Amino acid sequence: MGHAFTFSMFDVLVRFVESGGTKVRYVQNVTDVDDPLFERARRDDVDWQVLADRETQVHIRDMTALGWRPPDVMPRVSEEIKGILAAATKLHASGYAYRTDALYFDVSRYRGYGRLSHLTRRAMLRKLRAEGLLGTIGPGAKRDVLDFPLWRSSGEDEPSWASRFGPGRPGWHIECSAMAMRYLGEQIDIHGGGRDLAFSHHESERAQSESLTRKRPFARAWMHTGMVRYEGRKMSKSLGNLVKVSQALQRAPAAAVRLYLVSHRYGKDWDFSWPGLLRAARLVERARSVLKQPGGQASPALMKEFNSALSDDLDTPRAVRALRAAIRRRDAAAVRWMLSILVGTASLT
Repeated sequence: MGHAFTFSMFDVLVRFVESGGTKVRYVQNVTDVDDPLFERARRDDVDWQVLADRETQVHIRDMTALGWRPPDVMPRVSEEIKGILAAATKLHASGYAYRTDALYFDVSRYRGYGRLSHLTRRAMLRKLRAEGLLGTIGPGAKRDVLDFPLWRSSGEDEPSWASRFGPGRPGWHIECSAMAMRYLGEQIDIHGGGRDLAFSHHESERAQSESLTRKRPFARAWMHTGMVRYEGRKMSKSLGNLVKVSQALQRAPAAAVRLYLVSHRYGKDWDFSWPGLLRAARLVERARSVLKQPGGQASPALMKEFNSALSDDLDTPRAVRALRAAIRRRDAAAVRWMLSILVGTASLT
């Protein structure tokens, strides 16, 4: 449900922008070359490609049920190695990267590292230490603990590609920079993901992208969604406290699941609760009753309030309040329009 929250919010954003007549090119990458994936594949004794394919299909299935507008492009890292390697090679040739036991991005060459995530050097080091990502510095290793790999050697059971830096695989951050720029250009309008990606992933992605192109900003706006908690703790596989979309769909219609997700502010952490989901289901039931009536003309005041809410930094809770008002007034045209943005094509039944 944490992932569904993030992608539902971006679906609302895309639908709302497109409803105003602006053409959107929406790219969502599939990170199928990544440490957590390989660790899980080893744990479950399954081929990493099989695991990546399975998880990708689950994601597509869940988001299709929740009424998303599919991305225009869903590039997979494993199919984008040529472009990723070219980006890493250019950074090395330009003096932004150095080679020791891996090819590292030299953070000292980029002014402003840490500004996106609003973290001091001490705070960044603390976060990397907590995540076990500090690594070692010194001869034959990286020069600074904040430096990060662009290309690294592969483990015995990990995929490997030939390169001038030796056989291996890309680092996580450069994967996303290369794919974003290939499909959206050297500068993009909106870049986003979960708040936990602000550092170190998006911070590093920003640094290497702007160093690569010499253009600022890499992204004109960054959107980071909050974390979803369950029983007082952030949902995570490691804690085993996940609530899956499939579980929620057993208790409520897809439109109710989606409406419950988007009734929270995109940038805030919040707690999932089953009673909260059931309240959303009752609201959807009331909306279904209104939609049985003839269409008519949507109230201009209600539509103005709805559009104003989403124009104000995607204030979906306020937009849901406008939907509630439309339901109370039994304004079928307004309800239909609002639902088309908030829940997309998710089923009301």
